[in-house]
Amino acid sequence: MTDFGFFAVAALGGAVLAGAVLSPALLPYLPGRAFSVKGFFIGAITAVALLYLRGMNFSTWPDRIEALSWIFIVPAIASYLAMNFTGASTYTSFSGVKKEMRFALPIQICAAVGGALLWLTSRVIS
Repeated sequence: MTDFGFFAVAALGGAVLAGAVLSPALLPYLPGRAFSVKGFFIGAITAVALLYLRGMNFSTWPDRIEALSWIFIVPAIASYLAMNFTGASTYTSFSGVKKEMRFALPIQICAAVGGALLWLTSRVIS
């Protein structure tokens, strides 16, 4: 496929939309107590929807690896952006925010870096 750049922009835009718009809008309806979990959930749904709309061919390894990379990247970005709304909520405390960040931030970083490495790998072997 030749639309690598277009899909990358669409996926990153979808991640921002999911984390910054959909997570706060759907906050009471998303599962989990932590904002990062809520953002991860809506990000995972967004990633699967984007891959479905793209109509990827999963018969080759580069396409499988690329799909896996977006399944890591999109929820990580959405989770991070949703976590930024923790301080804007009326029912969070400073200690709760610190606890959530200590737990979620390393996972988000690992998922984003791992997804980026997988995406680069899919580009190299294709």
